[in-house]
Amino acid sequence: MKIRWLMMLLAFVMLFSAAMADLEEFADFTHRHGDRTVKKVAITVDDCYEIDKVEDIIALCEQYQVKVTFFPIGKALKYADAPVWQRAVSAGCEIGNHSWGHTDLTKLSDRDNRFQMLRTQQKIDSLLEYHYPMQVLRPPLGLMSRQVAAAIEPIGYMAAVKWDVDTTDARKAFKAVENGSILLFHARKADVKCLETLIPQLLQEGYELVTTSELLDLPPIATSTDLYVYDSSHADDPTLLQ
Repeated sequence: MKIRWLMMLLAFVMLFSAAMADLEEFADFTHRHGDRTVKKVAITVDDCYEIDKVEDIIALCEQYQVKVTFFPIGKALKYADAPVWQRAVSAGCEIGNHSWGHTDLTKLSDRDNRFQMLRTQQKIDSLLEYHYPMQVLRPPLGLMSRQVAAAIEPIGYMAAVKWDVDTTDARKAFKAVENGSILLFHARKADVKCLETLIPQLLQEGYELVTTSELLDLPPIATSTDLYVYDSSHADDPTLLQ
């Protein structure tokens, strides 16, 4: 009886340890902020439907010599806007993936999650005219799971980027910022107005404004001449990619 009890206890400990290891691995993949001991922050800009506002934000980056990370929705990317995205990368900004259709990734199959990433990857490559392997994801609606992480890690994704500051009030944003903060914005008029005030304030306070990959100590993006082309026939639900 005692031996059976010990075996049951051992099995429980092993299961608990495996579960904790799984949670720890997922925690290492999903980030709300960076290192709290380093005076660096990352400004992120989602969706990017209003390309003129994207241009305004790039202009601020050029003016103040800072970087932001753009997370465009794949369906929002237009071939006519290629020069804008080329300018963003030239300014030192990063482009991350916000999915093709702003879909709740936690409700999709593994294959459809990968193709949400890869369809957008193809569009980015076609706009930049070279392969720009995106390595960070901004999960739509902030919804993320271990299953999503496991699905997209094999295709090069190193982090899901959430946030710890979300306001277009420059005063409130400045007050909320800490070392390692990740700030959430969108390409909209109110957000641009906030950044016009906030960026110089952060610089004056001694913060370095970096990309999310830099904030999270990820390797530099290794570009190449081999443009990615996706094949929707392998998706479980190709209609999600239209």
